[in-house]
Amino acid sequence: MSDSNNTLKTELETIKPGLFLMSAIDRVRALSTHETDDLIEAMRKNVETAIKLAEK
Repeated sequence: MSDSNNTLKTELETIKPGLFLMSAIDRVRALSTHETDDLIEAMRKNVETAIKLAEK
């Protein structure tokens, strides 16, 4: 894997836990719960896709 891919993967792995640990209270403060849930789900999918691409 190239250095840039390693860097990308490291950064995405850093973001990933925060996406899964955001609490309901955090969601209420950010946007409406529905909008925040949609955003988090989209970001989770993007992170997973980017990690898979970086591993190639």
